[in-house]
Amino acid sequence: MASSYKKQKSRRPNNNGNFKKIAALIIMPTVVLGGGGIIMNQQLKTEKMGADYCYALKDQHQAVGFLDNSMQQDLSPRQYRDYQTGFDQLYENAPANARISVYTTASDTDRSLPKPVASICKPAATVAEQDALGAPKKLAPYLARQAMDAKEEYDAIVKQVLRDAQDISKAALDSPILEQLQGISRTSGFNSQYRSLTVITDGIQNSEIARFCSVKGDLPPFSIFKMQKRYTHVEPRSFTGVDVQFLLVESYLLPQATLPYCTNNEIRK
Repeated sequence: MASSYKKQKSRRPNNNGNFKKIAALIIMPTVVLGGGGIIMNQQLKTEKMGADYCYALKDQHQAVGFLDNSMQQDLSPRQYRDYQTGFDQLYENAPANARISVYTTASDTDRSLPKPVASICKPAATVAEQDALGAPKKLAPYLARQAMDAKEEYDAIVKQVLRDAQDISKAALDSPILEQLQGISRTSGFNSQYRSLTVITDGIQNSEIARFCSVKGDLPPFSIFKMQKRYTHVEPRSFTGVDVQFLLVESYLLPQATLPYCTNNEIRK
């Protein structure tokens, strides 16, 4: 009986071994399908354009326009065009599929962590630009019309931003230019290796950090200012590699009664 028992025992199936084999057969296709799903998902993201005219592509160009809202409410037509030209250049210089984000220092947008008041992409305008993106093929007339629609939406955004900038109810009490630039430099919307920044301002910082022109000694040369402790509170991440355009708008002559401690030449420097 003993020998018979041993013989029967030896014939029992190795369920543990079979389970491992079956599990391996199940898991392997799961891994492959999972990986395929990821690849497919990435392709779908690339192929589907969002309502903001953006394709979700790696290393997308990020273009930022920053408007300092300490502008006069009674701008002349020429001065208004200067501001508008700055935004036009921001759009024109951006490549296809660049995400363009607009920031301001308006009273209802000023915050420690800045958020754009608007964001839109510049779509491809030609078949060549569309192909260079690796995006789905579109006919030239379709792309031209799409580019026109996007530009019209962008122009409407700029018009509203400039209108708000002249609205006394939204006028910024302070002008935290340095704080806002620091915040922009640290946002996730400005971390691509391809970036551009257009700053439209009168150049007069006005916050607790510094009050250029209104407080004597608050506008030292930058070589001195960057060595002072207060600069550490507003120092941005490096803009190395960023295409920066600084458009200085001079709306009045300096010094003047409310800004007695600087000249236009000092602001330019």
